[in-house]
Amino acid sequence: MMKILTTAMMTSTSEVMETMCYLPVEFHKEPVTLNQSGMDKFKPHKACYLKFSGDVSGRVTLLVPRDLLSEMTESFMGESLEHLEEKHRSGTLTEILNIICGNALSKIDSNTPFELDIPEVMDASKLPGTQLFTLIETTESMMAMSISMD
Repeated sequence: MMKILTTAMMTSTSEVMETMCYLPVEFHKEPVTLNQSGMDKFKPHKACYLKFSGDVSGRVTLLVPRDLLSEMTESFMGESLEHLEEKHRSGTLTEILNIICGNALSKIDSNTPFELDIPEVMDASKLPGTQLFTLIETTESMMAMSISMD
């Protein structure tokens, strides 16, 4: 099930990032730990997570560098950067993750409909360096996604 879920999340992430943020993305083939990821060069980061339940339960965590999140928010909201506040960036981050997860889970054949919790912003510095993430490259930056099942 993890492979099906991961494939659905990757497909959904690509669709959402390209259509809502106008950013093409490419995925690294193998997950890496946060310590191995190279994400340090893109600090500071914002992170959020979303829990889901249904035939399987789990959590998806998205880690995005602040500069990339600003670019995403600008495209997502159709506002120039000087009009954006931190609450807009946080709102974009949680909404993007919500859309990605909802879209991905809707593509998975299941007996029990999936339910999504409310996405929550978290302190990115609290993410363990040993947690596995799939790296997602954009034109000038990268973000990282972690999927876990309970």
